[in-house]
Amino acid sequence: MSTTKLFDFTHLTVAERILLAQELLESVYPRAQELPLSAVQRQEVERRWAAFETGRMTAAPWEEVKRRLFDQ
Repeated sequence: MSTTKLFDFTHLTVAERILLAQELLESVYPRAQELPLSAVQRQEVERRWAAFETGRMTAAPWEEVKRRLFDQ
């Protein structure tokens, strides 16, 4: 693999780079939510979902998360 960078992303904020990475992944695999999970990954998802459902973990809508990222 080449170490030469094709693009310089240093002018982007961290939030912008995260969104770019997400968009890039979705352009390669638009149904990323259907990617196969290992048993360990599936257990972690189930653990987090159970924590959310019982109120031990909270969540924020994606739009709010993006807003907080960009307002840094």
